Amino acid sequence: MSSRIEPQLDNSEPPNSRLAQIESLLRRVPWLIPTISFAAGWLGFVMVKRGEAFAFGIALVALAGWVWLLIEPLVRRYLERRKEGVGKLFANFLSQSIQQEMLFFCLPFLIGATQKDAGQIVFTALVAMAALLGTIDPVYAKVIGPHAAARLMFHAYCSLVTAIVVLPMVVHLSLERALPLAILGVTSWLVLTFPMSLRSLGTSRQKAVWVASVLLAPLLLWVLRSQVPAAGVVVTEAIVTQTIEELTPGAPIQRLTQADLAAGVVAFVAIRAPRGVAQSVIFEWRYGGESEQIIAEIHGGRESGWRTYARKQSFPADSHGRWTVDILTPQRQLLKRLWFVVE
Repeated sequence: MSSRIEPQLDNSEPPNSRLAQIESLLRRVPWLIPTISFAAGWLGFVMVKRGEAFAFGIALVALAGWVWLLIEPLVRRYLERRKEGVGKLFANFLSQSIQQEMLFFCLPFLIGATQKDAGQIVFTALVAMAALLGTIDPVYAKVIGPHAAARLMFHAYCSLVTAIVVLPMVVHLSLERALPLAILGVTSWLVLTFPMSLRSLGTSRQKAVWVASVLLAPLLLWVLRSQVPAAGVVVTEAIVTQTIEELTPGAPIQRLTQADLAAGVVAFVAIRAPRGVAQSVIFEWRYGGESEQIIAEIHGGRESGWRTYARKQSFPADSHGRWTVDILTPQRQLLKRLWFVVE
């Protein structure tokens, strides 16, 4: 197994020697880039948790890689016009390396944000599979590397994942703004590279599938946006209680009687977000098919997390059974699920 693409070059025009030396090194140690990227991702995740400015620098590097994935087709075409074979070698080598870096960098943030929710688990698992795909050269070289349409779609996927993770850290966007902006940016890029993709496809059926993918994939992601983990936003503490004093919650409870409800119930959370991010959160109280929402706002940069709560004092005459309190983003991304039982 290796992590580089074997370029098919004309022997009369050898590639740049320095690039060839780097490629040879990475063929001998194919695990190097994924390992460094994964470690950098966890380091960035820890730094964000601590509110360190160093995380901004790591995220900025990740964003630079995202920009490369967006301009790669133009660079490839320009280099191919100047010297045949070099553009393909350089672009394939750099793109695959950056794709590995971006996905492995983003993976710790997604893992840290993934809740016990089937959709979020599937989304994070797909990112992990894509990251692994980028390191298995026989598969990558056969399925993605040689085919412009597949390569551009994989670029789009890597760019989207990276934008979701790093935009809140670098541009200080809230999650409800970062996700739509990421989808819009990647969709625009797919439209701009549309002619290049169609030229690479041989049959009408392949072209029809590509057109449908470009049109439907962003729409599907928007419909399923609640299944995307809220990367970079971490719940550090969450309990259900009945008392709170100066944002310090009382003893946690999970079971209480109907009579206890007269004192009200409090859902308390502390949420850590990147410095500079102002983020709305929703407390959704659910019972017996009915729901009630209370909206609060958090601000990033606090090491222990921004402390907030929602108090519910009005309950039905018969409230026996299990109550659930979901803490959600405005996109309905699950941050934490709390529950209590009225006996």
